[in-house]
Amino acid sequence: MHNALKVNDIVYAILQHVKSSKSDLRNMAMTCSTFSNLALDMLWSQQDSLIPLIQCLPRDTWKVWWGDIMDFSREPLPTEWERVRINAARIRELIFTGNTRSPPRPSLQVVQRLFELFPPAVLLPKLRTLHFNTISRHWLDFGSELSLLRQFLSPRLERLAYYIQPRAPMHEVEQLFDAIFTQAPGLRQLSLHSAHKLSACPSKAPKLPKKLNVLSIGPLRMDLMKQIIPDIQHLRSLQSLTLAVGKSFDMASGGIPLEFSTLKHLYLTGARLENSTSFLHKVTMPRLSVLEISYYTATGPAEITAAIKSLSTSCKTFAFLENITVVDYSENPSEELGPDDQLHSSIFRPLLRFRRLSSVKFIDIGKYCLDDAFIEDVAVAWPDLRTLTFASDVPGEYQVTLTSVLSLATRCKSLHDLHLTFDATHFPTLPRAPDANLELWTTQTTLCRLHVGHSKVSEASCLHLFLAVLFPNLADLKYCLHFDGLSAWIKLENAWSELLIERENSPDEATSWPNSLLQLQP
Repeated sequence: MHNALKVNDIVYAILQHVKSSKSDLRNMAMTCSTFSNLALDMLWSQQDSLIPLIQCLPRDTWKVWWGDIMDFSREPLPTEWERVRINAARIRELIFTGNTRSPPRPSLQVVQRLFELFPPAVLLPKLRTLHFNTISRHWLDFGSELSLLRQFLSPRLERLAYYIQPRAPMHEVEQLFDAIFTQAPGLRQLSLHSAHKLSACPSKAPKLPKKLNVLSIGPLRMDLMKQIIPDIQHLRSLQSLTLAVGKSFDMASGGIPLEFSTLKHLYLTGARLENSTSFLHKVTMPRLSVLEISYYTATGPAEITAAIKSLSTSCKTFAFLENITVVDYSENPSEELGPDDQLHSSIFRPLLRFRRLSSVKFIDIGKYCLDDAFIEDVAVAWPDLRTLTFASDVPGEYQVTLTSVLSLATRCKSLHDLHLTFDATHFPTLPRAPDANLELWTTQTTLCRLHVGHSKVSEASCLHLFLAVLFPNLADLKYCLHFDGLSAWIKLENAWSELLIERENSPDEATSWPNSLLQLQP
């Protein structure tokens, strides 16, 4: 063996290239002792269950009952637990991956026996990340569950996620809150959520570790949230905050907005949009870069207007906001809309002051009634725009024309994803060169996805030819499947696809397409 392979850093660099394949890592681990330890460290570093550890026991010590519950068939000998202990010491992350497969799950008896022999701090000395539901998915004794969680807390723990069960004993939850602050002072990321209604809610809020840079919390009782939110402004390293906001509330700040001076990412979710708006009115976030809001109760133009205006209070500098997303997850929002519940361009115009916006997404928030003037101003205000989405299952007014859409898409040179409803029934008005002659918009090479929603289209617009000429890298064209104009879009998509094939087979012929479009101008 070459002497270079005796250097751990070199072996580690080699293994980095194969770590995406567990089978390759296993083969490397079985090659020789030089690779074994580092390869096993990588294999065991992240787990989403205790099952792989239990399976380190001899096969005759356990069996799977009823298809998915693993239990002991005999009590393992002390020496048979040694491989479990060795491999557990390699684990750095217990993470819930959301995998939908149904592996066997350890019985309560197996988990209890494991931690009786090896307390969590002893069994997992390198643990840095804990999603506790990887352990507690089928735990039934809520008091002992919380007691077990406290045993995982240590100064080494950096990331913790826990969901407070609805029937969790109040005193146990309060003890957990205290333990998080005192026993895990090194936490950088904390996710602490609960059911909407706890049968017994703690009387005091958790004290937050000072080194937190990511916090996700709620929904908790309103008096607890009132205690927590003012404390957040003292977290001088906090960059990402997720809040499940409840009813509007007044924070004891003497009428002065709280300042989250380091916050860059804010995610708000709640039953009503007004709850998020109330929160935004009470805080300032001068360096906020990403804002995401979701809600579950259909709302109207007045509430949307108030939410957008509240950004001027929260982000007074206008210099940092890059991404904004607002999503309505309510069921059948169209049933709540009246004939006058239209979202006009004026509602969204305050966003034009945020000149660094690169992603703007409004999804299912109502019936849009945008106009060409707004679309043209978007192209000027957001030169670095990559994603623009005004999506809705409800057809809006067709005041945006194909002319302004083509102008926007070609002037925003970084635009990658566009979702917009417009009128494409007429041939667009072409721009003019300085010598007053007609010309085409410049080719835009970054647009990959175009969703036209409920847009109207006709052969007269020659849209299929414009798409082929102006957007050579467009790969994904989508439209709503349930509206009167569906057949016209299917026909246009087929025509566009034929042009792409023709361009590939006869590139010289495709060079004449721009002139053809110029000659088609009415």
